[in-house]
Amino acid sequence: MKDFKYIFFDLGGVLFNLNTRAAFRAFKELGMGIPDEIIADNQPLNGLPEGQAIVKLIHSMDLGKIRGPEFMEIVKNECRPGTTDAEILQAYNGMIEVPVARLQLLKRLRTKYKVYLLSNIGDLHWMAAQEKAVELGYSMDECFDHCFCSFEMGVAKPDPLIFERAIAESGVVPEETLYIDDFDANIEAGRRAGLMAYKIDGNTLEQHIPILFPDFC
Repeated sequence: MKDFKYIFFDLGGVLFNLNTRAAFRAFKELGMGIPDEIIADNQPLNGLPEGQAIVKLIHSMDLGKIRGPEFMEIVKNECRPGTTDAEILQAYNGMIEVPVARLQLLKRLRTKYKVYLLSNIGDLHWMAAQEKAVELGYSMDECFDHCFCSFEMGVAKPDPLIFERAIAESGVVPEETLYIDDFDANIEAGRRAGLMAYKIDGNTLEQHIPILFPDFC
């Protein structure tokens, strides 16, 4: 693989595992109208299926159009009476799994590369991600030189603007920058921005470490 000096990592599905099926099952148990077909065991589901009301809410959070308190209130109205904020948060944040080995890898990679996060993420999941990392003994400041979060930027992948801003603000050289994501549209947008875009399937980063980072196996 061509040499690179900088890395942009996606978060959900790349660095942190996403289990959206588990989250949607939990929401269904709270009384939300989640169709059975999107939580069936025989259907792969790491990303977000389009068209569902909860997915539209999540995308609005990713763009910073709504924040945690408003999300909680909307979801609560869709759940059975008596559903608590704690139950909603447990369901929503249960989507995220943080493998400690990947946090360790990020810290090691920073000894050789500039390492950045470029993530479509809302404030609730960003807070949960940070808390889960801290519970494992790591802070985001230890893992990344800078974190570019869509809810703070008001723009999300695959919009070209988020790549333009991340490149400009980080000062990376695009043709010397590896970008790792698990969605085709994001990868294509990254390539158009001049990045060395590399696609992986969701939740499979370990399989690619020998190819991408042979010195860190």
